[in-house]
Amino acid sequence: MKKTILIILIILIVGLAYIFIPVKVTGSLYVVTNAVDVIPIPITQIKVYPLKEFRKALFDKQSYANKECMGLPDKNEVELAYLNGGPNRNNAKANYELIVSCETSSLIKEIQLPAVQTIQTNKNGEFAFSRSRLDNFVLLSEAQRQVGLETERYLWLRVIPHQGLLSQHLEINNDNLINNTDIRNIQL
Repeated sequence: MKKTILIILIILIVGLAYIFIPVKVTGSLYVVTNAVDVIPIPITQIKVYPLKEFRKALFDKQSYANKECMGLPDKNEVELAYLNGGPNRNNAKANYELIVSCETSSLIKEIQLPAVQTIQTNKNGEFAFSRSRLDNFVLLSEAQRQVGLETERYLWLRVIPHQGLLSQHLEINNDNLINNTDIRNIQL
């Protein structure tokens, strides 16, 4: 009887210790070009948010987009109308500002949640941090890079899945880009 209680106690202690030992998360942030080159994104901040709160804030932005961002004119046409001047110039400017405020990157950047943690990639685009085994998190990162005469802008959103005993490896790449995705289509 004493042996059974001792074994149960040991299992209970090991189980509790396992639950409270944090998971070491390592990963890399990169883009894959059209030429299939892997380009690491160095010295970039990645913000860690609690999934439940971020999901609610995202839902609020999606609701805003459903109310305020439907049926907007084409951005290129509005830019052209503004550049051409004329009597519709002020209207074109107001439409342009509304279009920009309804873009996914603008709406995501407006989310006012405190990050649980902010990490930074190293010169090879790699990062590492520890997370609680009990909580769910989402990673958000933004970067840009010069390609010829153009500037490419990136916005990544990645849910951290529950996996790994003591560690897990994540990749944040083109599959997690959301800057060209309608905010109403993002699901966490």
